[in-house]
Amino acid sequence: MRTEMAEARGKVTVRPWRTGLVIDTKSRVEVREAIVNLSSVWGGRSMPIFDKNTGIESLEKQGEMFDVDSMYAENAEGPLSDFLRKPGWVWRGGGPWGPFGEEGDEKFRKGLLPLREILDPAELVQSVWSPEDPADLVLAALWGLPDKIGAQCTRLPLSGVLARKDLGAIECALLAKSMVHTDVGTRTHHRGIGDGIFIMEPDLPGDVVAFWNARAFGCNVIGIPSEGDPDLVDYLLSQPLPRHRVTTGGEDREVMYITGADRASAEVMKAIEAAAHADGLMVQPGHPEVMSSFVFKGLDTDLSKTIRVDFRPEAHGVDVDLPQVPLFGSTRRSFMRGIVAVEVELREIRGQDPRFTAQIPPYRRHAALLQDRYGVHGADHVRSRYNGVVFGLDATSEHLRVPFLYCQDVLGLLFDSKAAKISQSDVGKFQTRAAERFGGPYSGTFNQTGVRAAVTLAAGKAAGIALPHLRNSVENNRGNWPHPLMDSDMSPQEYATRAVNHLFHSGLFVPTLRVHCSHCRVDSYVSVEGLGPSMLCEFCGQTYNLALSHSLALPEWRYRLAAHLRADQIEALLPALATTSVLQQLRHNEGSPPLVLGFEITLEGRKVEADIATYLAEREWLAVLGEVKTANRIDAKDIANLEFLRTKLTENNVRSLLVFATLKAELSPEERQDLRALVERSTMIMTSSGQNSPSLPLVLTGPDLSHTWWDEDHPWRWERRSQNGIFDTALISCERNLGLTSYTYNEEPDGAGFHFVWTD
Repeated sequence: MRTEMAEARGKVTVRPWRTGLVIDTKSRVEVREAIVNLSSVWGGRSMPIFDKNTGIESLEKQGEMFDVDSMYAENAEGPLSDFLRKPGWVWRGGGPWGPFGEEGDEKFRKGLLPLREILDPAELVQSVWSPEDPADLVLAALWGLPDKIGAQCTRLPLSGVLARKDLGAIECALLAKSMVHTDVGTRTHHRGIGDGIFIMEPDLPGDVVAFWNARAFGCNVIGIPSEGDPDLVDYLLSQPLPRHRVTTGGEDREVMYITGADRASAEVMKAIEAAAHADGLMVQPGHPEVMSSFVFKGLDTDLSKTIRVDFRPEAHGVDVDLPQVPLFGSTRRSFMRGIVAVEVELREIRGQDPRFTAQIPPYRRHAALLQDRYGVHGADHVRSRYNGVVFGLDATSEHLRVPFLYCQDVLGLLFDSKAAKISQSDVGKFQTRAAERFGGPYSGTFNQTGVRAAVTLAAGKAAGIALPHLRNSVENNRGNWPHPLMDSDMSPQEYATRAVNHLFHSGLFVPTLRVHCSHCRVDSYVSVEGLGPSMLCEFCGQTYNLALSHSLALPEWRYRLAAHLRADQIEALLPALATTSVLQQLRHNEGSPPLVLGFEITLEGRKVEADIATYLAEREWLAVLGEVKTANRIDAKDIANLEFLRTKLTENNVRSLLVFATLKAELSPEERQDLRALVERSTMIMTSSGQNSPSLPLVLTGPDLSHTWWDEDHPWRWERRSQNGIFDTALISCERNLGLTSYTYNEEPDGAGFHFVWTD
């Protein structure tokens, strides 16, 4: 049942475009210049500084950890230059000016949005000191530098600031002002790990960068110079101190962590300990590297709005109205004020053409699709992230055309191979269009055993089936439907009537009427379109009167499958749509993930087909490849093909799950043997929650695919509280359907691997 209009709901947020600056972090000059640049733009305090001398792999991991929108380095060469041109990382502002430069005589801006465009100059206040001050770099990291702000910034002598402890950092720091409308905040996802006092040696630029990045990540850190002006240290310690509640020996205590305490002078440590004691805190050493276990969760901003958009199902995108950035002096110029990030999260999409998707996997390489193949007007920058797609637009933009991508393109790019050829099988194309008749591939229609039985019966009857026969087929094979608790007011007969009516409403069945030739006495079944007052007999060629035909033989309506669908087409359709529905029910939102039925890929000279290919976001963040059967056997070749694709995905850092589903009540001994062999080849995989889990397949049989959503035995209820999500469901499926009883993992290098124990 295809709808006339589709609907998208979600949220759009305008925030700073976060660029990671890549410099030589051992160079005092480059670190200071980086702080100058970041002090001049909106959101600068949230942007990390990376070391250009680290390896490309390490740089990429840091970029992912801080979830930057792009990276930028002056005069990058060699592998670093190649990396910074990759989709999802590249700064595409155009020209030699980069994200912090002015462009043209009229100061048209294609760099990041400057503070002067978003704040009244009277609000730009900065504490200043002599560049010769020994603590210059530390002070710069604490409050920022006004070099690019110019005369617009009001300067306060440092001595005057230190004499007034009532004058907080927010009132005398460009870096604090750079977070207007925006906040990193203290992130609950790291439970305060990394918060505390951060000791910086003024002569070590790397110390300053480490502090800067801890704060940019969202840690609540107070930077203190390792030695120097006691008034400065006292001023910095006068603000609320970061604290943690810990339990030791059954006793709760509040502690304050200090990173780099061994580098602090005796006077500085004495001042810190005195401040902690006065606040009732114990002092303990901290470790800045603990942040590497987490991922930056984004910026909070008050420039956000919910969206609801209607569109044609086959549309290639939707138009979204954007929250407006409150620019200062907006009458001066109405365009090219600077680049901001527009983050679009479409959480719920209904009625969309199944060839398209609005949910893009969070891989940087998918920016190439968004940028090059589906170019967005006005967007110089674009990337995908975990909760949506981010576009780099001018701050004056009022609208955005959000593109929809072809599912084949999205899933094919997971393999990250230019030589790969992606297509969809004819069977898959039929299944995709057939699914639309039933509300899409996630409707759950074919999880109902009675419905499957009725459709299978009709597939073998070219002349069609009488209405009572169809209803009886549903009722006699209904299984757990209707649910005895949730549908307690519905009788089996009422359920069967409703189910058959739904099939009729979908258009799957065509009504035919039995007519009787008054000349040769041959019966035939004619569809509605062929009926008329006079009928032509296909056998004898004579014309007869329809009313006379009905007087000679009682008329009878029957219902056949539309387009005379073949039994093998129906046989392939039922398990595919039953499995996609179960996969959707394992998730927790109503988005439209990329899905291809009959996904074909030619890779390294090998053509492989997966009956189901999709990408599950939210908790799992993994690709799913499935083989489904009605009654045929799942054989070693089916398993090897999907295993080959999983290997290729793993090589491209894509988590994946293999699914094997059948409508049979149980697997044959041969199938269990082949699937057990696959389990025995399992390796360790890290889930999106950071847990380790064996890469087991999700194995589903007919009963598993035939539950109402409320059943206690529905696969979504199998999960234990292990935080492994769908991987836990896969483990339990192997216990239920393959006879897995337990497993152990040997971490020793000479014998690393799994050992599985089976029931027989």
